[in-house]
Amino acid sequence: MSSYSKLKPLAFAAAVLGAAAAVPVSAVDAKSFTLRIGAGQAMKPLEPIFMASTYFVPTVKARVEKETDHKIRFIEAYGGTVAGPFDVLESVEKGLFDIGLWCACFEPTKAVHFAFHYFVPFVTDDPVLQDKITRKTYKQFPAWTESLHKYNQKWLGAGTFSSYGLGTKFKWSKMSDLKGHKIAGAGPNLPWLKLSGATAVQTSLNEAYNSLQSGVYEGLVIFPTAWLGFKLNEPAKVFTVVGWGSTSLYQMTMNLKSYDKLPPEIRKIIDEESEIWMDKSAQESSRRFDASLKKLKETGSTIQYLPFEERAKMAAALGGWPRENAKKFDGLGLPGTALMKAYLANAEAAGIKLPHKYDLD
Repeated sequence: MSSYSKLKPLAFAAAVLGAAAAVPVSAVDAKSFTLRIGAGQAMKPLEPIFMASTYFVPTVKARVEKETDHKIRFIEAYGGTVAGPFDVLESVEKGLFDIGLWCACFEPTKAVHFAFHYFVPFVTDDPVLQDKITRKTYKQFPAWTESLHKYNQKWLGAGTFSSYGLGTKFKWSKMSDLKGHKIAGAGPNLPWLKLSGATAVQTSLNEAYNSLQSGVYEGLVIFPTAWLGFKLNEPAKVFTVVGWGSTSLYQMTMNLKSYDKLPPEIRKIIDEESEIWMDKSAQESSRRFDASLKKLKETGSTIQYLPFEERAKMAAALGGWPRENAKKFDGLGLPGTALMKAYLANAEAAGIKLPHKYDLD
């Protein structure tokens, strides 16, 4: 990472913004360029940001130096030092970042369509397979990713997370067991709980430990990596792999003006490496998912796997909710119904057995 990362947050932000004013996607000389890349969340815990810093940045830098007559350097700003989780898309739009990484879960107005996986859950727990079928779907519907052009940015790719599960203070084995229990979630996944019979509670990871410990709620929809990382296995000892599914939520986008100013040979390298970044992010998510479940078990947690027939019941309980969201996308001028149908068809073509056939018509 750049030496900028060693500065205190306010000094770091000032330094980065000062650099932005001095050298906007800058040509320091005729053959040298500077790109500012950042995210509103920490780098190490989140696989897409981690792989952007450890793979994408050094690989693009090395390839540009080796394969072209140019040089490129990156200024990295993660963890909210320049922009918070809800502000990265706008920061790319304004040019504070040349490349930004942001979760579609933080963009309920401008980019919630990149979180469409929420609305058709129970597809696959495998991040690598999810990455494959999502990318195939986006290529079939270029309007989906091109929708970001109105925000002055180019979609470079989507980082895929491991599957959501449910950490609880109690054991359960079927959907009806959740009735009456207070279970927490965040944003778009709350309907999973409400429609399954649980009492849904809005929360954030910052308050989860104390809330579980004090009994404000009895469980949380979460990735096993985060459940372990935030030590939530201390107040709650049961983790269930529910099957809500892996999601390609974390987007990497680039300011269009910044992209267009680069020589074609550098743009080609960025395009190629953003594709590989997607592969690497999915692979890292898969690795961490398996490692986290193993560690949870080793440290005294009970690991459960929800049976396929119970996944089918939970998917069916969503009723018309998937169709309602597809129609909302249609109403925004996006091919919502068509894309979500194609996504499910691509999943089946990849050999996935869906627990429930959603009615999207």
